[in-house]
Amino acid sequence: MNLNADLSIDLHIHSTYSDGSFTPNELAALAKEKELAAISLTDHDTAAGIPELLEACDRLGIQALPGIELSCTWQGKSVHILGYGMDWQASGFQEQLAQWQADREIRNQKIVEKLQNGGFDISMEALHRYFKEAVLTRANIAVYLAEKGQIADKDTAFSKLIGKGCPYYVPRKPIAPEEAISFLLSYGGIPVFAHPILCHMCEMQLDSFTGHLKALGLRGIEGYYSGYAPSDEASIARIAKKHGLFLTGGSDFHGTAKPSISLGTGKGNLHVPYSCFLNLVS
Repeated sequence: MNLNADLSIDLHIHSTYSDGSFTPNELAALAKEKELAAISLTDHDTAAGIPELLEACDRLGIQALPGIELSCTWQGKSVHILGYGMDWQASGFQEQLAQWQADREIRNQKIVEKLQNGGFDISMEALHRYFKEAVLTRANIAVYLAEKGQIADKDTAFSKLIGKGCPYYVPRKPIAPEEAISFLLSYGGIPVFAHPILCHMCEMQLDSFTGHLKALGLRGIEGYYSGYAPSDEASIARIAKKHGLFLTGGSDFHGTAKPSISLGTGKGNLHVPYSCFLNLVS
């Protein structure tokens, strides 16, 4: 009998270093409370929260894996690539992240200027004061507008203001998935295709695209995720088997920024098996 079979883990989590509302210390404490065996912090385009998470998990007896989520664009679609176990302390790794963060900041400034011209009370200085150490994303802007009472909620900010096709939207400088995978591999990381169902492709398209990523060095695909239907999990499992990819999984927990998603259990029906962690560390 495999005693690890029933252990739960969460390999897709965000902290206050990107667009989550929990600090890495708080995430580790919550993981302990929920009896998770292992977690990974996968903040957007930053590794700044990793030291705090590793120290907290070590203190609490939770297995932890350095992670990151890179936001990419492919043929106009948003594609996210997760990276695990990379040498996040390497100077070259940090330098590339700094460049991508600078590109984000330029985009954020343009969005803020549009919002200001539209009569919204917002500034880059106010955002940085409010979110402190975070690498700012559109989600931070949406949360700020909602929590300051300038819009009904975060979802409305995206659907009416800063989402694609909306009046205050600004496209970001694209990172190609090919570039993200190559970057992670060059620092010993394991590239994983994040929440592929959110790319809104049919199974045939997703199969073809996954094969393309596999040829570039993709190692895994997120087979367990908040909001997946059983048919989604089955589809991804078929694609993973065909292309020789292992499965990973996580909730995409953001705290109050995504209140319907809980750490470890997602929307209530998520169970990420411990084998997914072993896939990444063995």
